[in-house]
Amino acid sequence: MLKAMLRGLFAHKLRLVLSALAIILGTAFMAAAFVGGDTISKGFTDLFSTVNKDIDVQVTGKSDVPGMPGGGGESLVTVVVPQSVADRLKTVDGAARVTPQVASDGARVIGKDGKVVASTGAPRFGGAWPADPSSDSILELREGAGPVAPDQVVLSANLARSADVKVGDHVEIITLQPRQKFTVTGIAGVTGGRDSLGGETFVYFTQPVAQELMLGQTDVYSNVDIKAAPGVPPDELKKRVEAAVGDGYKVLTGKESSEAQASSIQGFLTVFSTGLAVFGFLALFTGAFLIFNTFSMLIAQRTRELALYRSFGADKGQVLRSVLLESVILGLVASLIGLVIGIGLGWLLKWALGAISGSPFPGSGVVVRPVVIIGTLLAGTLITLLAALFPALRASRVAPIEAMREAARPDRPMGRLTSAGLVLLAAGIVLLIFKGTKTIDNNVITLGGGTLLTFIGAVLIAPALSRPVTAAIGKLVDWAVPGRLGVRNTGRNPRRTALTAAALMIGVTLATGAGVFASSLKSGLTNLFQQDLDADLMLQTDFAAGPTAGFDPALTPRLQQIPGVAAATALQQDAVRMADRNGFAAATDAEAAKTLFGIKPKAGEVRRLNQGEVLLNEAFANESGLKVGDTTTMKAARGDPVTLKVIGILEPNQLIGSPLISPLDASGFRSALAQQAYVKVNDPSQLNGVRDQMKALIADNPEVTVTDPSAQLKQATSFLDLMLTVLNVLLGLTLLVAILGVINTLLLSVFERTRELGLLRAIGMNRSKMGWMITVEAVLISLFGALLGMVLGTALGVTLVKIFGGDFLKLTIPWGYLIITLIAAIIAGLLAALLPAIRAARLNVLEAISYE
Repeated sequence: MLKAMLRGLFAHKLRLVLSALAIILGTAFMAAAFVGGDTISKGFTDLFSTVNKDIDVQVTGKSDVPGMPGGGGESLVTVVVPQSVADRLKTVDGAARVTPQVASDGARVIGKDGKVVASTGAPRFGGAWPADPSSDSILELREGAGPVAPDQVVLSANLARSADVKVGDHVEIITLQPRQKFTVTGIAGVTGGRDSLGGETFVYFTQPVAQELMLGQTDVYSNVDIKAAPGVPPDELKKRVEAAVGDGYKVLTGKESSEAQASSIQGFLTVFSTGLAVFGFLALFTGAFLIFNTFSMLIAQRTRELALYRSFGADKGQVLRSVLLESVILGLVASLIGLVIGIGLGWLLKWALGAISGSPFPGSGVVVRPVVIIGTLLAGTLITLLAALFPALRASRVAPIEAMREAARPDRPMGRLTSAGLVLLAAGIVLLIFKGTKTIDNNVITLGGGTLLTFIGAVLIAPALSRPVTAAIGKLVDWAVPGRLGVRNTGRNPRRTALTAAALMIGVTLATGAGVFASSLKSGLTNLFQQDLDADLMLQTDFAAGPTAGFDPALTPRLQQIPGVAAATALQQDAVRMADRNGFAAATDAEAAKTLFGIKPKAGEVRRLNQGEVLLNEAFANESGLKVGDTTTMKAARGDPVTLKVIGILEPNQLIGSPLISPLDASGFRSALAQQAYVKVNDPSQLNGVRDQMKALIADNPEVTVTDPSAQLKQATSFLDLMLTVLNVLLGLTLLVAILGVINTLLLSVFERTRELGLLRAIGMNRSKMGWMITVEAVLISLFGALLGMVLGTALGVTLVKIFGGDFLKLTIPWGYLIITLIAAIIAGLLAALLPAIRAARLNVLEAISYE
């Protein structure tokens, strides 16, 4: 049986190639996702280990404010270590060297063209030049000397090159403070001839200047690095340091610090790699339908062959094992090829992401973990095995006499299958529309379970739908004999048609669901900018400039004094902890916000806020239990907690959802700068004049531009379009597998119907009509899958909007997108028909008629 199986496998190798391609594509995508992620992660881990190689223990600040180290969010601000703590650390037993450091992201150099030197996506550090540069094993001064005066700096070599400056030139730099002029006294790099470790840039100031500009105050540090005395283990020194500094600081060994820094990169990589792996799994999943069809048709064609084995003494188990072994060999070989391709794609992924970010990622070589190798091979092989299981079981249950008498068995009744599908479909729909809880986690569980049940139900009832649906669509082409035959051939085997179409249905479902959600989000944004926001002009900070960029909020009164301005206010936002809750607060002129944002009081009053006053949105007030007249505390990134009195509760507002405070209470924000400003003019005729005066006010700030709501809307919707395009490109992988499925099904169908096709040619059907008939079959299968996917995808998109949209999203069905999807399905069908049509047209009539 083993020899017979191997001969059968090689005899049908061309018919299995397309099935193998589906497995290769899926496993290659999965392997590339994990290999690329692991390679990038290893590069950054090695990078941070190099940076921290002379550090045994590191002390940093910690805070419970969101968006800060220790707060469970992204490190948007450096929590400082005061001089007193640094002095205390010098007395710790076992500390051989204590080095306070000043370094924080956010030093932006203005180039000779008046614009900020473009960032590659890597940090733009500003810090203190070390008192003893020779003690830094990484830093290398290449030209000039270190800064000694407050107006002197050293630039990293890559930054100096990008800014086109040399020693002795003057540069202007923006930090937490507005732009200031400095003289370049030196150019520095990294030991080993590199300009940077990972694409980052660095501006070195004198220590007091670095503290003021990068940390917001003097006599503080971003971290304190400690070198242990000989014979003192880092873990032991860590315990001593913890006892010395208390609970207000984070103490890590050098190794732990490297791992923590790498984990901040790893979080993004995990999401990115998982996302790519999901699309790879989708390709494998859609490929399972292709494999199921392939083995079903091959076994149907080999029924007599298998019956002969049974008559010669082979039992059911041997037949079953021989078919399953074929699938294992197919899956294993295809997965191995996919793994090799995926390793190459993983390296290419690292290179591409580095090129997109503007700086090569650190590290060399490719990291391939054993678990990735095993997981990839298992995923491809198991899916192939499971897809072939039911055809194999069916083959083993055919009686020898029956099999030798009939080459193909008729389809079984579909009543039970359809009934089960209807039950699962109904259960899925109930889950999708049921919102027993408002928590996002439970909604996600409900959505995932409902989508899965709905999809399985749709697959099970698809055979019952395939014949009537394809017949209805086929009325467009049944006026001619080839078209009529193509329609009838499509309905001849409903299960085969449905399973072939199911692969396409998966991709179309996800693409349509994403399209509905994106269109609804764009409609919500349109309403937000065109109806809710009553502003004509805006000041907008460049997003790429980072979280500390912006403009002086003192511009607000100057904006309000421009002739023709009816209302104006700046908006300064930051992460805070208020009423024992993490969130954001916005400092603004609440009186102007009434006009610009339409905020209205539900309780209390809305007016210009004095210091120590706050306006809460209704949701925050309900969650915290605060009401008008109550007091609460707000802890920002810096400084002591601020006590605030609630003077009003706001009605729900899509534009302003954060608590509003006075700009006087924003001194603890991580940046003293505002991020946006909104202006309303009295008359449209004054628009250009007001715009020109706004430009004059920010002429010295290259990170802020004058724009308007329509431009912001266009930018926001363009980003959504880009994300949708990326998603559709990734889903194109499932579309490719679906096309392979249609090609494979029709090619096997041509083999299966060789005698029938020969008879059609014998009675007068020419090659072009034969090709037309095959093309009709391919297009009908593609349209059937696309229509099912559009219906399911629309339902999925509507559910997403209802669950996550709240009052913001406006349900919008993207009819144009759906029409394009149908056209794409037709094109896919036409492409899929090419090879089968050519194969059918080239049949030798006499050989086809005598084909067994």
